[in-house]
Amino acid sequence: MRRTVLRILAFAGALVVLVLVGVAIAIATVDPARFVAPLAARVKEATGRDLTVQGPVSIAFSLSPKIVLHRVSFANAPWAKAPAMLSAERVEVEIALLPLLSRRFEVVEFALVDPVIDLETDAKGRGNWQFAPPKSAIANAGSSSSTPAALAVGNFTVRHGSLIYRSGESGTIVNASIDTMSLRARSMTSPVAVEFRGAVGDVPVALSGNVGAADLWLRENAPYPIALEGEVAGKAARIETKLARTGTTTSFADLAAMFDGVAATGSVRMVDEKGRRKYVVELHVPVLELAKLSAHAASPAKVTAATSAGNAESARGRYLIPDTPLPPIALLAQDGEGAIAIDDLVLRDGAHVRRVETRFTSGGGAMDATFGAGELLGGALRGRLRVDGAPNAPRVRLSLDAQNLDLAALASRVGLERDIHGGRLRASIDIDGRGTSPHAIASTMSGSILFVSGPASLGRGGGSGAGALAQLLRALDPLSGVDAATDLRCAVFRLPFSNGVAHIDRSIAVETAKLSASASGTLNLEDETLDLAVHPQLHQGIDIDVSQFASLVRIRGPLDKPSVVIDAAKAAKTIAEMAALGASGGGLAAIGRALIAPSAEHEDACAVALGSRPAKREAESSTVQRSSPARAKAATPELPNDLGKAIGKLLGR
Repeated sequence: MRRTVLRILAFAGALVVLVLVGVAIAIATVDPARFVAPLAARVKEATGRDLTVQGPVSIAFSLSPKIVLHRVSFANAPWAKAPAMLSAERVEVEIALLPLLSRRFEVVEFALVDPVIDLETDAKGRGNWQFAPPKSAIANAGSSSSTPAALAVGNFTVRHGSLIYRSGESGTIVNASIDTMSLRARSMTSPVAVEFRGAVGDVPVALSGNVGAADLWLRENAPYPIALEGEVAGKAARIETKLARTGTTTSFADLAAMFDGVAATGSVRMVDEKGRRKYVVELHVPVLELAKLSAHAASPAKVTAATSAGNAESARGRYLIPDTPLPPIALLAQDGEGAIAIDDLVLRDGAHVRRVETRFTSGGGAMDATFGAGELLGGALRGRLRVDGAPNAPRVRLSLDAQNLDLAALASRVGLERDIHGGRLRASIDIDGRGTSPHAIASTMSGSILFVSGPASLGRGGGSGAGALAQLLRALDPLSGVDAATDLRCAVFRLPFSNGVAHIDRSIAVETAKLSASASGTLNLEDETLDLAVHPQLHQGIDIDVSQFASLVRIRGPLDKPSVVIDAAKAAKTIAEMAALGASGGGLAAIGRALIAPSAEHEDACAVALGSRPAKREAESSTVQRSSPARAKAATPELPNDLGKAIGKLLGR
């Protein structure tokens, strides 16, 4: 038994020696240059293009013989800009051992070292990688005996290369650097394992996975599966899809993509018609966080991002409405249409907007999109955005209607900390403007913005906030810091804009159980300033400390920190009326009436603000003051005894 085993081992050893001797003899007698002609012929047969080897050809002797070709180039399509689709300083071809005994070359691995790869499409979207072999080559493909039958490439690698992609349709140029790239498969009909490490532009990319078999790609059979995952810009990324081409349509069906936790499913189609390409997008996104999108937008280039951040900080220091450029209007030149559905849209402040849907069309520098949200601050929203992309001054129009919004939730979103119970709000926006930044558009904006709130109970105000909205609300509801709660009956904010300026004529109003107040003046979005005077009206039978009632308030200055001052014009008029009333014997009661003007006929401030009822002019509201002291006394309730002290507080004494 032992002798039998030894004999078998000896026989196997001898066989190995004979094989190695045979391989050595085959390698020694093979002229490496003979490999070039059949290889070039096979490439010409398959693609219709020339493969040129300008440098020497050598063979490295080892257990895996390797043929090395220097200064190799592969011809480009006749219409392409660059003469070569591929050029490489060195091409390494690893060949199988045993077939060499029969003088056959079977390629185990094909490697490009320091290559330059030039990919390009023409004006019709045709790629230079789409080969059209000559008819003679097609006719003779099955009968050629001079070309080796075993030149299929199982593995393909690229080391230290560069790639450039030119779009003949849009003129877009994309550059990529390749550290390593490999395609590995058992055969031309087996799935291909893919690995890529490098950068696209300034974005580092590291992906690996599997794609369809090489023969599927070469024969353009559909569908062609793609499944890759890894990192893009240092963030986790994954994509799975099926690539197909039917007629003039290229589609990515069954698409499932993820980037840094943001996932989407759906499909993307590219349709080439009459020399133009149209993109058709259908996407479903379960969760989208806007804060992450902002982070992604700033990450690709460190230096550029830092510079942009400095510019953005400077813009924020000057304007509340950003003056940073909008995305290039050239993007709107792409013909496209589609729909995007988002189950849960998370805003930057953490608020959730659910069941978001949008449909859009674009092309010729214009875009038209309709959108809606099934759940927003307790209500619902629908709207339409239209952009006319004139190069220097694109026109943007926004129409929006929101119903049944929760007042407390909205107040919290805008930073107004107040305990609110009840209150439902509707909003209507119809505006348009021109410009290349949000601030430029706001500066030229025309149209109207309307917010209307129904009854609510407002807890005592905290008195915090120096912004225009906080200051205005305190002036319209001066008792918010005194009473335990305010019984709000209605509130209206109607801003009619013309060329960036809202001319407000009592179109801002608040009605509570104790008083009504409205505001008039201007709101200028170009320089972000406001100048508003508050018009209060005390309801009949209400007894209050007049020092808490801002009858002479004027709010003016920048939107982020306006000043609250005594209205000089109104103060002068009031002082004159006080002098006249005092001289006529009206006394302090008459002076008080000049300040708070309680009316026998209550004016519906919200109806006036909405424009459904004309406002009483100042001449009408002064009727009581011009009347005889007796009539004035009969028309108004008695006022507190400390009215003199109250007047002093109002006038800053």
